[in-house]
Amino acid sequence: MRSSCHAVSESITDWWRRLLFALPLACASCAPAPPPPDVVLVIVDTLRADRTSAMPGGPDTTPHLAAWAKDGVVYSQAVAAASWTLPSMASMLAGKPVSRNRSAAFSDEPMLAERFAAAGYRTLGLVANPLLAQDNGFARGFDSYDVAPAFPRARQSPGEEAARPRARPGVAPSIHDLRAWDAEALVNRAIEEIAAVPDETPVFLYLHLMDPHVPYDSANEQLARPELGWSRDDGGGLVAWADGLDKQQTAVLIGWRRSYDGQVLFTDRALGRLFENLAQIRSRPALVAVTSDHGEGLFSHRRNPDSPPHDGPLGEGYRDHGEQVYEEAIRVPMWLVGPGVPAGRSEDRPVALYDLAHTLLSLAGLAEGGRSLPLDAGDPAPSEIFGCGTRGWFLRTAQRKLVVPSTMRAEKHGLRPRLFAVSGERLSAETEDLSTREAQPMHELMQHWERWVSELADQTETPVDPATLERMRALGYVR
Repeated sequence: MRSSCHAVSESITDWWRRLLFALPLACASCAPAPPPPDVVLVIVDTLRADRTSAMPGGPDTTPHLAAWAKDGVVYSQAVAAASWTLPSMASMLAGKPVSRNRSAAFSDEPMLAERFAAAGYRTLGLVANPLLAQDNGFARGFDSYDVAPAFPRARQSPGEEAARPRARPGVAPSIHDLRAWDAEALVNRAIEEIAAVPDETPVFLYLHLMDPHVPYDSANEQLARPELGWSRDDGGGLVAWADGLDKQQTAVLIGWRRSYDGQVLFTDRALGRLFENLAQIRSRPALVAVTSDHGEGLFSHRRNPDSPPHDGPLGEGYRDHGEQVYEEAIRVPMWLVGPGVPAGRSEDRPVALYDLAHTLLSLAGLAEGGRSLPLDAGDPAPSEIFGCGTRGWFLRTAQRKLVVPSTMRAEKHGLRPRLFAVSGERLSAETEDLSTREAQPMHELMQHWERWVSELADQTETPVDPATLERMRALGYVR
């Protein structure tokens, strides 16, 4: 009897032990999910990849971004869907390839802000590019969406410059006091807007900075160091075709490039303040992506043969994006840091910028299906990336790029598709048309492009509405 009671006692003891052991596991499985992260999407307009630290051997123009990005993934071959703002941003915010070269917001697709708003996020848009106005559809899904007036410093008289306040730490000017070309003021405003949101409410912030886009602030030129082969006269090595430039033209080219680098440094410094403040004003973790809508040519290639004449010593103005789809116009840097993102990783495969939207949603726990950016080496990367400029289309693979002129251009100017070699290590490798030498690869890529066009793209030239046309004129796209 005693033995039987002892056995029962041991059985009860074992049961309690198993129960006590299982309780932590049960509690762990029932633990509440972590709060969704704040999500911050920063676009630095007109930022080409090889003028940043994102590309191996790139200049030290983004030290704050480089230090911050050690906790995430750096993409050195991010490819924009278009070489100018409207279609590229429509593609990025909708998370799909661009379908028209003058596309604004997709009417039949939920935009990124709408997806976050539906999940309970407070959605904030602070935009410096006047093309991304509310009447173009880009404000969809935002609780607040402000476009800074275009008051570039380079176009102001000394009196106007003095009257318009500069950014002050801890002070956010009203939207009417902001300038599109002042990353410091816009970052201050963004910090204030985020801080005003209750901590229990997640935030989606879309911050679009404009500083690397002309007109440049001449004061920032002094921030950049002159470099051989880029912004310093070293006997004609500035560009492949620079041997024919005279002294005045060479000086203009040097000035453009140093000013550009100075604008990038100025923007990077402002973003450093944003990163520092995010951790101080919010308790929840932040998922942050920094990239660009497109790059900038800066005279790395001659302009298209049918481009309209421009004024100025180089006869070219600054418009080396939009019309061009060379690598310098469509390759952009991208940095991604936050929950679910591995630290200290560099991704050197080509990736499509329009996959960023799904990636942000997925990391925030809001996406189902779809293609994300590769976060680990084993994740797939796209084999083909499609996109456009204002004068044609491109199909980008890891080693080749097919460039197809629009039907109107091909017929009017006798242009034909071209094939270029592309490199992950440098941007200006497109110097020789390989379409004849590599006839079979050219034929295969044309078939892929034609299939894509038939399924998705609309090659018709849609007219620009008067308001957008005026904004393009203010930015120098139209004369």
